[in-house]
Amino acid sequence: MRLTSFASAALLLLSTPAFADDSSATLGTGGLVLQKTDKIALVSEELYLSPKGIRISYRFRNLTDADYSTTIAFPMPAFPGGGSNSTTSVPDPASDNFMKFQTTVDGKSAPSQLEQRAFITEDGKPDTEITDKLKSLHIPLVPTAEATEAAVAHLTDAQRKDLVDGNIFDSGGSDYNGEATTLYPLWTLKSKYWRNQTFPKGKDLIVQQSYVPIVGSQSSLSLGSPYMDEERLKFYQDTFCTDDSFVKAARNLYKKAGADNATTFQVFEQYLSYVITSGGNWAGPIGDYKLIVDKGDPKTLVSFCGTGVKKISPTQFEVDIKNYQPDRDIDVLLLPTVPVQ
Repeated sequence: MRLTSFASAALLLLSTPAFADDSSATLGTGGLVLQKTDKIALVSEELYLSPKGIRISYRFRNLTDADYSTTIAFPMPAFPGGGSNSTTSVPDPASDNFMKFQTTVDGKSAPSQLEQRAFITEDGKPDTEITDKLKSLHIPLVPTAEATEAAVAHLTDAQRKDLVDGNIFDSGGSDYNGEATTLYPLWTLKSKYWRNQTFPKGKDLIVQQSYVPIVGSQSSLSLGSPYMDEERLKFYQDTFCTDDSFVKAARNLYKKAGADNATTFQVFEQYLSYVITSGGNWAGPIGDYKLIVDKGDPKTLVSFCGTGVKKISPTQFEVDIKNYQPDRDIDVLLLPTVPVQ
């Protein structure tokens, strides 16, 4: 059984992408299969990342002398249920479109199909798909208590006990007899939005997408703690490119947030990530690539890896690269400071 504590839930989200770039795809057995195409170029990509919203604008160009149609897919994050100790904040937990995903093509709304599959994941073991089992019990696939509570309440005691005994739900207690109570999903949801898209000859196509990200967090600072070992410090350096000055600032925040100030303000960690490397299925590199990371509050500390990062406002940082071939995904560390209510 995979039990996710408060701290490990935050660390799990560090490796969970907020979203991946658009990719050409085929509908294969068991779901969408991403494929490479040399017929379409990604002329430009503008990417805006913030904890409150993510926006992407692509300019595609058909390199052939005829209209070209293909299935394109936009993978959503592998969304893990965390059990009774999970603190993951989900934008719309009761909806299949739980991240409020929207797409427009040349300014017009472009509805997409949604593929969702549920898996039990355990370390060292192959994933076990439970999509059909959940559907047969009319349980929504979104792994949050808010989404599943009503459906689970209509099950028999024996059915609920079977779900807990099968490590599909966490009851929050060691001895569970199946009585109606809040159960917490333990499966991981894997989703993709997809649609058939025609790229016209002799014309660029503008595809824009937006959504509200799932932001990982923990209620206090790990970075800045005098008890952090070298291995964990290296993890932050490798993942978020935290340099000496950033670590020093985090340590100062850690001290200020000590007992003397605990009643006036709080400092915590947030994690925002975006998968861009899987989007390299188009012809050539990204012609013009622009990334803007917006930390939201001028007092928030932010660190992420990038070449030629420029501060363009009190809260925004920009990366602008020609002929960009992504070699790593984007991971953003935020250290917000908030007053205690």
